[in-house]
Amino acid sequence: MRVSFYGTDEEITRLCERPILAALGPHHTQPVLAFELFNVRVTADPYQTMFRLVADLSEVRERDDRD
Repeated sequence: MRVSFYGTDEEITRLCERPILAALGPHHTQPVLAFELFNVRVTADPYQTMFRLVADLSEVRERDDRD
């Protein structure tokens, strides 16, 4: 899945520093899902006030390390 985030330089930098994102379901009814960002591309808007991060998301599956 491809996603876009818009934000300031500081906000986009924070996203890039943490390539794993967590998503909560509506009203916390669904479990927390974790996604990893890859194929990240950052561009600036024409007015140089906001940046756009475009990335692909891949759901991180729970690993069973007991094997």
